[in-house]
Amino acid sequence: MRFLTVIICFLLCADCGFAQIRQQAGKTEIRYIGPDDLAGSSDAVIVDEVPLAHTRLFLSTDEKGNIIGKDNLNTQFKQIFAALAQSLKAAGSGTEKIIKLNVFLKDPGMMNEVGSLINGRFAKGMKPSVTYVAGDLSHPDALLSIDAVAVSERNSEKVSFVEKNKGFADVAILPKGPVVYVSGQAAKGNLAEATKGTLEQLRETLISLGLTLKDVVQVKSFLSPMSSIDMVKKEFSDFFKTEKVPPLVFVDWISSDPVIEIELIAASPAKTQNAATDRIEFLTPPGMTASPVYSKVTRLNQGKKIYISSIHGKRSESTDAELLEVFSSLNNVLTASGSDFNNLLKATYYIGSDPYSKSLSDLRPRYYDPKRPPAASKAKVKGVGIQDSGVSIDMIATVRE
Repeated sequence: MRFLTVIICFLLCADCGFAQIRQQAGKTEIRYIGPDDLAGSSDAVIVDEVPLAHTRLFLSTDEKGNIIGKDNLNTQFKQIFAALAQSLKAAGSGTEKIIKLNVFLKDPGMMNEVGSLINGRFAKGMKPSVTYVAGDLSHPDALLSIDAVAVSERNSEKVSFVEKNKGFADVAILPKGPVVYVSGQAAKGNLAEATKGTLEQLRETLISLGLTLKDVVQVKSFLSPMSSIDMVKKEFSDFFKTEKVPPLVFVDWISSDPVIEIELIAASPAKTQNAATDRIEFLTPPGMTASPVYSKVTRLNQGKKIYISSIHGKRSESTDAELLEVFSSLNNVLTASGSDFNNLLKATYYIGSDPYSKSLSDLRPRYYDPKRPPAASKAKVKGVGIQDSGVSIDMIATVRE
């Protein structure tokens, strides 16, 4: 009875906001933090050490690649969720087990409508964390595209894949256990050369960590222009050769030099053979220089993961003021989730203009321990999700010890 009373008090605690707990087989797996409103998302979702399915980027397309529901956001959203449901089911998961959605919009004005559609897909108090970005999509008739992270019931010591199109995986399942987040890397050259060169750099990073291409769970590419996505996919196919190409996510990037930046998530099974001294390791591979504001690699050896919805600033008198508001909001979410700035694993910064980049460089040292900054990528985009904002941040963290 005392335990029940504590849980009820926690759920009703105004200072903590709304927190919903889902239990499976008597063990807590997922906790949802934040208000249960019509936005369709939680402030954060905390998940235990369980297998997690990571998907590729889905668009509303038929088998020939044609858009289903041209000019109809509702139809495209339904088609994407139907495809997600099919692929996740094959991965021992389902849309009801989604804990994170990354939503890419053709127009930032669509965010509220998409939020309403997401809200209708999930049970009260059990909404995923959601990140929104706006920009060009890989098909001119697409209005949105989505990738997801979901809890999977498929247990394996190695990364396993679900594929529909030969050679390219729809879903990869990150096994329970250590995981690495590799910051964005970028090689010089035209798009084909830069893609190949960057993938070679990432392979060297994996080797330095005792990992191989088989351990990669998801790859996210920030590229310019998005219309050249087929060229980039060919480079991925050539690079992985006989290996399965892991789920791919593509983000429209405003950049002329370099023209592509690539980050990845990988399982770290080799680490399970050794006694880890720290829950989180902040690593600098050989040949790279450490930075006080981001780590080249972070490795979570043990601990729950926290997926935080994108936090937007409101346009202010200065980019510094807007970012200070963002970091204050992030601190509040981290506190409510039982975490802090020393337990951030991965950051993605979406900025609308160059002054935000300078502000990020100036302000991050106020919040990050120079020996413990998260892995990170920073992308200048056409829209950060909402129209009255110039910056948003997308974070993965872990709980404090």
